[in-house]
Amino acid sequence: MAGVEKCILCGLCRQDSDLLKLTAKETLSARGKAILIKKDILDKIYYIDPMTNLTVKHCPTNVDITEEIRKQRELMVKHGIETKANRRMIENIRQFGNPYGDLKKENIKEVYS
Repeated sequence: MAGVEKCILCGLCRQDSDLLKLTAKETLSARGKAILIKKDILDKIYYIDPMTNLTVKHCPTNVDITEEIRKQRELMVKHGIETKANRRMIENIRQFGNPYGDLKKENIKEVYS
């Protein structure tokens, strides 16, 4: 798999984006995120998609956009840019070994994707 520097912004990946189809917001597609990454923009938009939806089947340069977004999320955390939910998941993983926290049924209040 290639990095985002290999992306030619052709837009073929747009057909693989369910979020783009639902919202018509380019930034929610793999191409939209590739544009942001190429411009070195750190934005919480990288947290919107759980990345399971970004399997790009039609990329002619075989860019692994999921890995590129993971790298952006990591950079954002290093710069203190993250969502409350993300911060809570990281704290839970460190404390309990999972993103949900204490797994006693009565303690689970949120489910993340």
